[in-house]
Parts: sequence; structure tokens; C-alpha cells
Amino acid sequence: MRSLVILCMAAGMLLGCQSDWDDRVNPYLLEGTWLLTEVLFDPGDGSGEFRPSDAGYTLLLKSENRFDANYDVCRGIEEGKLLSGEYSRIGESELLIPCDGSLVNSVQGRLENGFLLLYYPCDEPCVYRFRKIAELRE
Repeated sequence: MRSLVILCMAAGMLLGCQSDWDDRVNPYLLEGTWLLTEVLFDPGDGSGEFRPSDAGYTLLLKSENRFDANYDVCRGIEEGKLLSGEYSRIGESELLIPCDGSLVNSVQGRLENGFLLLYYPCDEPCVYRFRKIAELRE
């Protein structure tokens, strides 16, 4: 019986710690580290759906409108190619990452329901959905 009580107490502490961890990440602030979790590539008929991604792409949004990524943000590919640059903020929850030195070829980002969505300039919708995994530490 004593072992059961100790096991229940340990489980309660672990669950409590998990809750504390989730509370430390605020997905409604742009700054921080974001991990790609899903991608959407519509074939042109509106039937596209978000599908899980294990690409491991991360995007670190820093203060003063700077970012670091472990992939080519402008092309949406080339894992392992480090890319740093600047982004423009549009209000509290949107951003633009200029590509090729032009806002015309930019990637637009927006916070939606606790996720960061990056919209790529494709003929049909191309969207990357990121989940925040860490707050900014400077």
C-alpha cells in the first residue's frame, strides 16, 4: 500500500511539472524558437490538408526583428543550411520575411490559434505550421 501511495505522489509531481513547462511557453508572442510540425501543399483543387512533418526545421525569432533558421526560410527547403536575416513586424502577431531583397517575394507569417503559420508565395496554398518550443533567451 505504501508503494502505491509513493507511486501516486511521484506521478502527481511529474504531471505537475509538465503543466508548469507548458505554462512557460507563450505561443501568442512571436519571439522565441518555433519547430515545424505540419505542412500544407494544396494540389489546386482546395483539397489540401495539413500533414505532419518531421523535417526538424526551426525558426528563432529574436528581438529587434532578427531571425535564425536551420533551413532556407525563403525557399522552404534545404535543411542544415543556416539562414539569418531580418523580418518586418506587422502589428503584434504578423511578420514579413523579405526574400531576394524584396518584399514582393516575401514569406508572410501569422500567429493563429497558438501556432505560427508561414505562407509561401505559391500558386496554390503552401503553408508551414510551427509550434513554439522555447521562449527567447537573450
